[in-house]
Order: sequence, then C-alpha cells, then structure tokens
Amino acid sequence: MMLFLVPMLVVGAIGVIVYAVTSSNSEVKGRLAAINASAGLGGADDAATLFQRLLDDQRRDRLEVRLQEAGWYHTTPAKLFARSGVYGAIGAGIGLLLMLILHLFTPVMMAGIAALAGFGAYRPYGQLAGAIKERKLQVHRTLPDFLDLLSTTIEAGVALNAAISVAAEGLKGALGEELRAALQDVRLGRSRAEALLAMAARVREPDLTTVVTALVQSERVGASLTHVVDELAADSRDRRIMRAEELAAALSNKLIFPMALCMLPALFIMIFGGVFARYLHH
Repeated sequence: MMLFLVPMLVVGAIGVIVYAVTSSNSEVKGRLAAINASAGLGGADDAATLFQRLLDDQRRDRLEVRLQEAGWYHTTPAKLFARSGVYGAIGAGIGLLLMLILHLFTPVMMAGIAALAGFGAYRPYGQLAGAIKERKLQVHRTLPDFLDLLSTTIEAGVALNAAISVAAEGLKGALGEELRAALQDVRLGRSRAEALLAMAARVREPDLTTVVTALVQSERVGASLTHVVDELAADSRDRRIMRAEELAAALSNKLIFPMALCMLPALFIMIFGGVFARYLHH
C-alpha cells in the first residue's frame, strides 16, 4: 500500500507547487512587466527567487524576449524555468509510479522514466514555441486588414492616434491586443513613435516591424500618411499572397509521406494480393 501512496503524495505535492508557481502574478502586473521590459527596465520576481538565481542574465534576457513574442506577459523567465522543473518532476513521478505498479525494475524502465522527465521538462518550452508561431501567424494574417482600415480612416480626416484606435477596435487576436496596449502606453504619457516601436520590439514580426518603421519615418519627415499606408497595405497583401502560394507549392512535398504510408500498401495488396492468395492455394 505504501508503494502506491508515496508516489501519489509526491505527485499531489508537485501539483500544488505547479499551481502556486503559475498563479502568483496578476494580468496587470504582467502587463507592467512587459512594458518595463520593452523600455529596457528589469523587474524582480519575488515568487520564484530560487529559480531566478539559477538563471544567468543571458538566458533570462533570451527567455524574456521569447515570452514577449508569445504574449505571455503574466509569465516570467523564472516561472517558466520553475514550471519546466516541476513538469519534469511530474514526468519522473509518473514513470516511477508505473514502474512500481508493473514491477519492472529494468534499465529500459529507468530509461523510460528519464524520457518522461525530459518530456515534462521540455513541455513548457514547446508550448512557448508554439504560442510564438501562432501569434506571429495571427499578426501576419490580420495586418493587411488593419492597414486597409487605417487608410480609410485617415482619408476620412481622422488623426493617426484616433485612426489606430478605430482600426484596432475591429481587430481580434494578437495584433488588436498589441495595438490597444500601444495606445494605452500613449495615454500614459509615452510618445506615439516610442509606443509603436516598443510594440514592434515585443512582437518581432517582420511585416509589423516594417509597417511601424515606415509610419514612424514618414511622420518624422512629414510625408503623406495616406499614401504611405496605402503602399504598406498593398505590400502586406502581396506578401500574404506570396506566403499562401509558397505554402501551396510545398503541399505536394508534404503529401509524399502520407501517400506512401497509406496508399502504396493498399495498391500492393490490390495488385499482388490475388497472386499471393492463388499461390497459397497451390
């Protein structure tokens, strides 16, 4: 009985630690941390000081950039590192529990425990990479629509800040959230150029960075914003079409493995099945 009770208690304790690690900061505090990071200011994480000490400055800065790209403003590098360690411990605990249940004290089982621990430790970083990819894809898809709305609003005689606000209201997803955060920075006293550049630095999407740079430069030199936004919208739409064409062209290569795995065995059975069955009867 103790062989089952001890691993279950260990897994339960680890679950409590996971909840404590992942729920200490509020969304408002996370947003302030993201704004401070984009401005080059550091912040302390009192909830995970032990893990903070285990992270060097270079790794912490790299994780901060990736967390901003994913939009995980409520998560700090120390929390992500702590979550990785906790999930690794959970994986090892599950493997140990299976070993005790199956009574398999073999090197293969120990290797399986190590594999489960490694999978658990890598899981938060895999989720982070997936969130970054999905967020950048959302920005890439919605950017042309935003520029069209921005161009139409500016042509109607609305100022740029108000035009960005109007265009951002109709957007859902990552780009709308970042635009509203940039406008909030402007209301708090930051200049529009600094807020937009900070937004581009957080998202780190090439098309958005190009648009922000063009808007800031055109405002500084006094160029026509309507003409600039129209050109940016056309270029962004062309890049989106080119991206779709690239994905369509790569589809044939991606279908080779599923076709070989699913269709060729069926074809071989249809072609040679009758001959083999006839050979068996003889």
